[in-house]
Order: sequence, then structure tokens, then C-alpha cells
Amino acid sequence: MPAPADVQTATLNKFLAAWETNDIEATVALWSDDFTQQLLPLSLGIPENSRAKAEIAYPRLMKNLTNWKVEVKNVVHDTARGTAVVYSTSLADTPVPGEKWTNEYGIFITFSEDGTRIKRLEEMIDSAFFGRFFPLLQQHFAKQAGAHQ
Repeated sequence: MPAPADVQTATLNKFLAAWETNDIEATVALWSDDFTQQLLPLSLGIPENSRAKAEIAYPRLMKNLTNWKVEVKNVVHDTARGTAVVYSTSLADTPVPGEKWTNEYGIFITFSEDGTRIKRLEEMIDSAFFGRFFPLLQQHFAKQAGAHQ
């Protein structure tokens, strides 16, 4: 049985506030111990992340995005199922010369049984942006790693 609506709503609002302000620690603190993250569409071929993997990947990405702005366009919260969907866009500056972060998301959230944590995030991302930008970002990270050796 899903948690009461007010508990889920409080968790959802904490998640949105942390995401909108790029508060990495507050976002990660909302993840359950058995948290998983899946980037969608599945045709991207990106494997699901466990909490341990997401705790590395998420901060690494977000710390490289500055002047972060999120515009939440729609939220649908199904309290009876313990889920929510958030449609949003985001903009940010990136460390990749000449490249801006311009992503569009549909985030499917599954709450923990008690409603105080997020058990699963499935992020439908802009696959055109992802396909163009992420290879450039990976090249940037590789150059950074090489410069520090």
C-alpha cells in the first residue's frame, strides 16, 4: 500500500526544490538504499544505474553544469500508485567550449513504500541532445583526466 498522499507530496516537493537549485546532496539524500536510475529511451542502450553508480555519475555531471535553470512544465502525481511524472526543460552552461546544456525530460518517479524516499527514477531524455552532446562531454572528461595524470 502506498504512503499517504501528503508524505509523497512532501518528498516530491523536496526533490523538485533540490533539482531546481542543483543541490546534489539534497537530491542524493532522497534516494532509497535500493534506488535505481534508468535513462530512457531504452534504445540508447544505457544500462540501469544502482544507487552506488548513480552516486558517482550524478554529481560528476551536475558539478559540471553551471547557471542551472529548470522549468517544470507539468507534474502528474498518482498517489494511489506511489508514482509521479515530471515534464521539464533545463538549461545550463557546460565545460565543453561552445556547448550549452539544453535538455528536455519526462521523469518517472517511484516513491519508497513509506513515501519518504525515491526508489526509482526513469528519465526520458532528449535523445537528439544526448546523442550530440554526451560524446563531447565524455571527450572533455577524458582530456581532464589526461591533464591530471
